[in-house]
Amino acid sequence: MSSEELIEAKRVIRVNSKGVKTRKVKCRKGYRLGSSGVSCVPATGSERSKKRRSIKKAIRTKRAAGASLKRRTTKKRLKAIKRRKSYGL
Repeated sequence: MSSEELIEAKRVIRVNSKGVKTRKVKCRKGYRLGSSGVSCVPATGSERSKKRRSIKKAIRTKRAAGASLKRRTTKKRLKAIKRRKSYGL
């Protein structure tokens, strides 16, 4: 691998609706975290196809859950946004 292919992973601090902070490592689209845990490497074709299938399945599951799930997640998301704002993130 050349030095251009190794992309630094970005560390993100997440805060949930309860106010619990968690540190996550994010890679850009089409990349996954490498075995070192520091750099992002390109995802293989099979990984990308599995990801696409899992996203479609998640959409079907959420749609089946109905409008109540949408309301609940909206409330929690807004609460988490308020928490992040209060933490200055």
